[in-house]
Amino acid sequence: MFADLRSPEFDLTVHVDATLSPALSVQVYAQPFAFAGAYSVKELAKPRSYQFNTYGQAAGTTIAYDSGSATYTVHPDGAQPADSFSISNPDFRVRSLNINAVVRWEYRPGSTLFVVWTQRRSGFFNDPSFDVGRDFGRDLLLDRPTNVLLVKFSYWLGI
Repeated sequence: MFADLRSPEFDLTVHVDATLSPALSVQVYAQPFAFAGAYSVKELAKPRSYQFNTYGQAAGTTIAYDSGSATYTVHPDGAQPADSFSISNPDFRVRSLNINAVVRWEYRPGSTLFVVWTQRRSGFFNDPSFDVGRDFGRDLLLDRPTNVLLVKFSYWLGI
């Protein structure tokens, strides 16, 4: 058994630096990512060849999906149902968004305050449909975020 994988992908990296004054700067880094994988299951048409019969498209083969159990039942030869087998649904879709923001304030020469915020969201689905607008629109807000806030304070002693 073999499979073709159709896999559309969206990946973007955005980095923005803003210097508000010589002592104050802001950096923002964002990375949205979406990927979907849809498989078409097939078998070799004949030994020692690179020709395939795709189940459900080749003559005499059928493939049926049961959404209740999320499995495919394949009949490679319709005349012999004893050859049938089942596979779990391999199709999937993932999305993630990582955001980092850093504020740096040098409140006196050599003494600096850093405030860093990081948020990560991700989701995994058994649906292979690819829609960037849906994945990074309202649906992204349904994914549970992980937030981290860090504060670093340094003070220069002029001894």
